[in-house]
Amino acid sequence: MTDQLKKIVPILIGKQLKFRSLWSPDKAVEQAFNLFCSPQKGRVRTEEEEFLDDAKLEKVLTKGHKIQTYQWEGSGDTVLLLHGWESNSYRWRALVAELQHYSFNIIAVDAPAQGYSSGKYLSVPLYVDCIQDIIGKHQPKIMIGHSLGGMTAIYNQYLYPDTSVEKIITLGPPSELSFFLKSFQNTLDLSQGFMEKMDDYLFKRFGFYAGGFSISEFAKKITIPGLLILEKNDKLAPYKHSKKIADNWSACELFSVENVGHSLQSEEINKEISAYLK
Repeated sequence: MTDQLKKIVPILIGKQLKFRSLWSPDKAVEQAFNLFCSPQKGRVRTEEEEFLDDAKLEKVLTKGHKIQTYQWEGSGDTVLLLHGWESNSYRWRALVAELQHYSFNIIAVDAPAQGYSSGKYLSVPLYVDCIQDIIGKHQPKIMIGHSLGGMTAIYNQYLYPDTSVEKIITLGPPSELSFFLKSFQNTLDLSQGFMEKMDDYLFKRFGFYAGGFSISEFAKKITIPGLLILEKNDKLAPYKHSKKIADNWSACELFSVENVGHSLQSEEINKEISAYLK
């Protein structure tokens, strides 16, 4: 898709949503929310297959989804890995190798609509729902999440504090849902009235408004230790927002880096994670 088309398509979608809202506002809002939760990439690519297929593979049936899990067996504590938006478990390849040096038992999950897992949509509440059976089965002591996966790890601990999890490591988790909805609104040129209807839809479906879904606020309730890794120049997870997670999480250590990007893939970071866990 050319750069020009990339700019035109969101505008056309926004106009279609506005037009539909004239006679069917509820359906227009539902369509907008589904669009907001639809990853456009993240399925397993050919060059990723060898690494992923080398693991012990299992599909877990939960919440109407077939969730793909991967296991690299070890004699040590179990670590659960949760990738982010438009990604899959391949993103952990370097960290898996690092953790294998210390015999950790590693479980990775493909989120709904990503990797080898089923589905069309992905949200943090759905991600949390889909890992409950996996946590129950494998009893991980450590949970590591990147981006949306980091949000999921913290929100899961907020909702379910009495699990096997004893430590959480999050890499580049965004803090505020409202930040992404504002970007979504601007991209599609949606009116404030339309977004207010979408906010009502969120509350009816999940029990919270966009402004109430704040990872930094949820972090106030987290009592287990954690490590928060942030990129100071991250545009997808703005540092000033995500740093509040560490500020509010009493047992959290903050490790900041620069010039790594939102992916937070580097040998330095992987060494920091293994050092923290050791």
